[in-house]
Amino acid sequence: MSTRADLIITSARLWDGSPLDAEAIAIGAGMVQARGSNRDIMQLRSGETRLIDVEGRRVIPGLIDSHIHLVRAGRTWAAEVRWEGVTTLERGLADIADHVEHLPTGSWTGVIGGWHPGQFEERRPPTRAELDRAAPGHPVFVQRNYVEAFLNSRALDAMGWTDAHPDGRVVDPASLAVLRAAITNDEAAMVDSTREMVRELNRLGLTGAIDAAGFGMNAESYVPFFALFDGAERGFRTRLLVGAATPGEERADFGRWVETVAPGSGDDFVRYLGAGELVTYAAHDMEGLSPRDVSPATAEIAAISQDLADRGWPVHVHGILDSSVGAILDAWETLEPRGRPAELRYAICHADQVGEENLRRIADLGVGITLQGGMAFRGLDSAATWAVAQLEQAPRPRTMLDLGIPVGAGSDGTVAASYNPWTCISWLVTGKTVDGSARRDDEQLVDVSEALRLYTGGSAWFSFEADTRGNLQPGSHADLAVLSTDPLTSSPDSLPSVESVMTIVGGEIIHSNIDTRG
Repeated sequence: MSTRADLIITSARLWDGSPLDAEAIAIGAGMVQARGSNRDIMQLRSGETRLIDVEGRRVIPGLIDSHIHLVRAGRTWAAEVRWEGVTTLERGLADIADHVEHLPTGSWTGVIGGWHPGQFEERRPPTRAELDRAAPGHPVFVQRNYVEAFLNSRALDAMGWTDAHPDGRVVDPASLAVLRAAITNDEAAMVDSTREMVRELNRLGLTGAIDAAGFGMNAESYVPFFALFDGAERGFRTRLLVGAATPGEERADFGRWVETVAPGSGDDFVRYLGAGELVTYAAHDMEGLSPRDVSPATAEIAAISQDLADRGWPVHVHGILDSSVGAILDAWETLEPRGRPAELRYAICHADQVGEENLRRIADLGVGITLQGGMAFRGLDSAATWAVAQLEQAPRPRTMLDLGIPVGAGSDGTVAASYNPWTCISWLVTGKTVDGSARRDDEQLVDVSEALRLYTGGSAWFSFEADTRGNLQPGSHADLAVLSTDPLTSSPDSLPSVESVMTIVGGEIIHSNIDTRG
């Protein structure tokens, strides 16, 4: 071991798929150099080496979210209030009141997803009058999933909806119109807002993600994001999916994308990955809360997927209901050559209700599943239309893994679920919804190590980077997180409170609240 290290972390409990018999890790030129005992790794120290003793804390590879709407959410992040972990509506309303004190009068604010009324002691959403009292000088809207939103009087007036929605409640797609109205057109503000979101993800131990694009995301939507990362931002690795922005013009939208970008183009921090999650609007079953037959879109899914496969594009497609997943598979099973979906690492996003027959078809095709914690927020909501057996098995990570299906874990933040990776990890491990209304069968639970593997190397598989990301192997990118508490030894119910006390990306300390002066 003759190479000198830039940074050495000692007295750690390293985890890399499983706990390691190593207590120190050396980093140089942005890569992991070596790991081993404190004594052995200290041989790589020079006069320029930074030395940090983490005092027995758990160190893991940086988490990678397999499916998050970072680019979209970053544009409004700074104007939002977040209700993740808030246990009373009274506290949530107080947070809104506190937040607007720092905003210009008349500016929009609100909560954009990541919560459920059942998490509150009051077991209900806010009223129009309560939102009026919390922020009388501001339009406020509080969006719950892609189901409904709650507006105060100023927001209703701004949208011209006061007479149509006197109680302040609107349902989708109206809530999406509110979201569009609330987005600022100030590019500099959106850049700062996106930076603030990235720092929050770093605080939770995230060092990268696959961005899932989303409704209406066109080339212009990415301008603030690229303005940030074309500058000095090097604290996150994003792999971009690009999708159809206009209903009815999906093939034309992808035609424009394939003429301007290519999978793999970019750098180590921002790189295009492929197409998704919105390939055709007709095949999108939203949150799966009501029956929807997407089979008429099978031919269109096949045609667009074939166009993209012929150009070497990976494809991720949203599918929650088992029937929707079946229609996607019907389309992909017609692609030529048959092995292209596996070669290009095609993926089903979510697959919450997927049954065993379709899981076997997925395994046969060799495609993967990006699995999120959305059911932790809509378990009770789904009960109206799902069979009890479907709820108890939603989703089925154990069956997926037993069948050898590649699985990457993620959040689907920020509207459909919380962006917090530990909320999703908790859901995978305990099966408990945030409102306590449902619990997944024990046979579909995974242990903490398995959940962490899905959130690290599992997600890296989809961007063809499992050899260099999501692990602590020598030669991999030095992306890692030092955790506040050890998730492997703590109570499973405490998982949502885990965070990172030090996050490193490419060998650089991006976030820290411990002493790093050594």
